[in-house]
Amino acid sequence: MASAESGSESEPEDADHEPVEHMLSDTVDKTLTMLREALKQHQRQSKRKVPPNVYSQVLTYNEQSQPEIIRDHNDPFKIDWIRPSMVSDNYIVGEDVLRVAESEKLVVRYPIRNGCFNVEDYESIEEVLGDIETIWMSAITKDLGIPRKDLAKYGVVLVIPDLFSRVEVSLLADLLLRQMGFKYLLMQQSSVLVTFGAGFSSACVVDVGAQKTSIACVENGFCYQESRVSIMYGGDDITRFLYSLFKQSNFPYHEASLNRNFDWTMINELREKYCTMNLSDVNIRLHNFFVRQPRRKHTQKHSFKAYDEVYQAPFCLFYPTIADAYYSPPDYANSFVNAVVPDTFADPMPPASSSGLPTLTQFGIFPSKADTADGAMHSEDESDEPLLQMTAATAPATVPATAPGTPDPRGPAIDTTTAVKEALMAVEGPSRTSPSTPSMLPSVNYVPDFQAQHSRMPLDQAVTHSITHVGSIDSMKKLYSSIVIVGGGVSFISGFGELLANRLMYTRPSYLRGVVERADILSAPRDLDPRVLAWKGGAVLSRLECSKEMWISAQEWSDFGPRLLRDRVLFPW
Repeated sequence: MASAESGSESEPEDADHEPVEHMLSDTVDKTLTMLREALKQHQRQSKRKVPPNVYSQVLTYNEQSQPEIIRDHNDPFKIDWIRPSMVSDNYIVGEDVLRVAESEKLVVRYPIRNGCFNVEDYESIEEVLGDIETIWMSAITKDLGIPRKDLAKYGVVLVIPDLFSRVEVSLLADLLLRQMGFKYLLMQQSSVLVTFGAGFSSACVVDVGAQKTSIACVENGFCYQESRVSIMYGGDDITRFLYSLFKQSNFPYHEASLNRNFDWTMINELREKYCTMNLSDVNIRLHNFFVRQPRRKHTQKHSFKAYDEVYQAPFCLFYPTIADAYYSPPDYANSFVNAVVPDTFADPMPPASSSGLPTLTQFGIFPSKADTADGAMHSEDESDEPLLQMTAATAPATVPATAPGTPDPRGPAIDTTTAVKEALMAVEGPSRTSPSTPSMLPSVNYVPDFQAQHSRMPLDQAVTHSITHVGSIDSMKKLYSSIVIVGGGVSFISGFGELLANRLMYTRPSYLRGVVERADILSAPRDLDPRVLAWKGGAVLSRLECSKEMWISAQEWSDFGPRLLRDRVLFPW
């Protein structure tokens, strides 16, 4: 969700996209070296010919590449830039923000970041809600053609995250019913609406957005509350890592900066267009892109070569220490949202984090770890973290050694030698037999791992955590065969579903090794856009017979407030 609020007296704020470091940190460098070594070995095992000196060829071509000038009358996709003098109102919203010519005269703010209210660029909750109302009203009046005075004739469906803040949801509901004047309100979690929109009775919904990834298991319209996981990474992190890899390869557009909207949009388009997880696509390829800037009269067409950059970039979701090097979410401990506590709340809801605040990873139920209070603590240096594995069909996977059903949320140990050895040992694919089990297992007590919320959990381990907390083995087996990937973060990356499915075979707990033989990724039916399945599901839910008892009128909200939600929603409030 994006908006721009203008004000010539204000200083420009470019907190939207953090600058990318030109020199990778040691952790990122070691992780990238490990991934490239594993890729090289896997290419040899699969009989794929690797051209000699591939990186040198890429560097040499990109260093010598010169742009081609395209005149305005020959550019069919010429951008009509918006000058501040052309703005009739004192604000611009939506995609028009990306066409602003003199962005230094504007203040660009996103009211929602990382799946919650933006506390970086705002000073109060009233500012956030004011911008959200402006964005919604602009879309309703301009795109739907509904004037504000007619909103009292309509109902509205509010799609909320699976792991939500009761304060934020209550404020949004109050905004819709009191401030904007809708007649009725219907509220539901996004994962449930995805299954309604896709027509699935049960599924593990993996929603990878731009800044947040949400995972939850749904069965017959009910979201397993313990299966919910929310992680602060997404497509934007892939874009940052991809840009860093391009810079290492002498990207011909030297003055590119992710702090500028038009450059960010261009790199993001390269991610959506060229990123792939198919091993057959890893080769030296020639790509083109166009640079359109408001201060340049004509368009520049650049040509560049890439080898494995478009293949390695999405791995930052499986190795989140890479994402940590480029962007750090704000500190929510001193957020102004904490001071907003409506006294109409009933008993407090169990928080998604131990502090009740947004964290890097939020859980419906915390992962477990061995209780080391008796002194039997493992050393930090012991190699009990995931090791890089390879499958015969696709790319690396991870093998955790943690408590049953709970993957280790930490990143993989960066040991290139061990990782490559494990990769060569696992080329034939995951074993179909259960591992040998000792006759007497040691007595170990498991306790919640509260530290897991302070680091980003790898995507494959997060999906495993979600599925293994739904209850019965039969339900787990069913959900492993019905995983659906939605959102705009990775839905259009070719081969990403196969990669995730293969990695899940290594992260599944030992007690499922003989039960779950494979993981299946379901595609969106009827060629529906996976980015809008939740909104499609909202339209379906609003027409169901059962939804009649879920609608909340403006008068009821005025009389009872948020406490009414306990009896009107199909999820625990």
